[in-house]
Order: sequence, then C-alpha cells, then structure tokens
Amino acid sequence: MKSFLVLLLILPIVGFSQTKTSINKSSSSITYAMNHIMHAWEGTSNQLNGIVQTNANGQIEKVAILAKVSSFDSKSSNRDAHMLEVVESLKYPNISFQSNSITETNKEKLQVKGILDFHGVKKEISFEADVKKKGTQTSVIGNTIFLLEDFNIERPSFMLTKVDNEVKVRFEIVW
Repeated sequence: MKSFLVLLLILPIVGFSQTKTSINKSSSSITYAMNHIMHAWEGTSNQLNGIVQTNANGQIEKVAILAKVSSFDSKSSNRDAHMLEVVESLKYPNISFQSNSITETNKEKLQVKGILDFHGVKKEISFEADVKKKGTQTSVIGNTIFLLEDFNIERPSFMLTKVDNEVKVRFEIVW
C-alpha cells in the first residue's frame, strides 16, 4: 500500500518532466541586417549561449539566448568598431532574449513572445518561428524586426544621412 501511494505521488512529476538543453553553438546563429541609402549590410554572430526548455512531449516551453555584441561580424572591421561605439558595447556588452510564452500554432510553427534586452532597454517582442526536426536535432528558424530608437540608440550617419531605424533579425537556434 505504501509503495502504491509513493507511485501516485511520483507519477504526476514524471508526467510533467522538463528537459533543459544547451543550444548547439556551432550550428546556431543570429544575423542582423541594416540599410543606408548608399548600401545595405549584415552582421552575424555564431557565438551564442542559450538554453531551451522542453516538456515531456518535446514541446518547447522556454528559450533564453545571449550573444555578446562584440561577436557580430559584418565583414568590415571599421563598421563593426563604429557599431560597437554606437551601441556602447563596453557599457552594454550583451544582447539577450528570454521567452515569456511559446505557443505551437501548428506542428511546425511557433508564436513566440518574450523580452529583448539590448542597450540597457528591455522590450517585449513577438514573432513567428519555424520548427525543423532532423533525427535528434531540432532547429528553430525565424525573423523579427526592431527599431534602434526603441532601444535608445542614436542612428549613425554616413555622408550626412542616417542609417534606417529598422533592424531586421534572422536567427537559427539549434539543439
């Protein structure tokens, strides 16, 4: 009888078990894209840290991702150095995202809401993402957009013209 009671107490815990998995750093990336009237460019970071929490059914419940601002490479050391200055990377060295809610809209689509923390400002954002499973590996791929002004970042100028306010972000998180 005693073992039956213990089993009844443990069973709900096992049914709601969660797994926290570190992201695959060598396969995950975040890329930003910006525009100026004279040219457009992208910068990519492949140096992400993060954790994905899934439930017993393998559904994604929470995500937390962190990247050093200095890890983004636009293939122009001058542009990267100037961008680090503009976003005050010594004062605000990281950019991070932590989910508040993740909803499966269908088997391969997610609606994600969370907090983007950049340049000392925390802002709630939402976006859709695609889920791809290949064997034991899972990828979440998506896009979002944010505005520099929403994070109190003064838009840099080139030839007396400021860059666009909009920053497009593309990501792939793999675990």
